[in-house]
Parts: sequence; structure tokens; C-alpha cells
Amino acid sequence: MCIRDSIRECRQEYQDVYVDDPSRTFNTDLQQTIETRNLIDVAETIALGALVRDEFRGAHWRKEHQERKDEEWLKHTLISWDDGEPSIFYRPVILEGENKTYEPKERSY
Repeated sequence: MCIRDSIRECRQEYQDVYVDDPSRTFNTDLQQTIETRNLIDVAETIALGALVRDEFRGAHWRKEHQERKDEEWLKHTLISWDDGEPSIFYRPVILEGENKTYEPKERSY
């Protein structure tokens, strides 16, 4: 099973989650339930962002793509949620600051 399928399965199982604690103040059951939904959203966002890039960049290491492709992928990957489905879009990276221009550099660990 691929990572996206695993995350989708978690999202499906989350539909059956309920809050047992009826209190209206300091309801940690409700808080943890909401945080779990947010973690599923974040997990899917990170996974989708990594899967669409066919390159090695930062923490997104891919065995089949060991090189950076700045000419193609020097951009921010963003995701919006439209009717419960993720929609990927991009924004340019701004390399010029107030006092200098930034040069992208390869990270090596």
C-alpha cells in the first residue's frame, strides 16, 4: 500500500471518530480529535508535495530522483482543499531580499 493510500485510509477511519467527553471547557477529548484531523491533513499535504516533485530537495529524498532540478522546481508547492480534495498549485521563490540576493545551494548531510 502506498503512503497516499494509507493516509486516505486514516482519513476514512477518522469519519467514525466521536468525542465522548461532553464538557464544554478544557475538553481534551475534543482537542485531540480536532488535532488528529489536522495531522491527517498535514500528512497528506507533505506526502502529495513530495510525490509531485521528481527531484531530490531537502528532506524530500527520492531514490529514483537523486538530483535537484532548480530550472523546473525552484518554486513553492502549495495545496488548497477544494470540497475535501487536495488541489496543488505553485508560487515562485523570491530570491531577492532587502539587502542581498540569495543563491540556492545544495544541502549535503
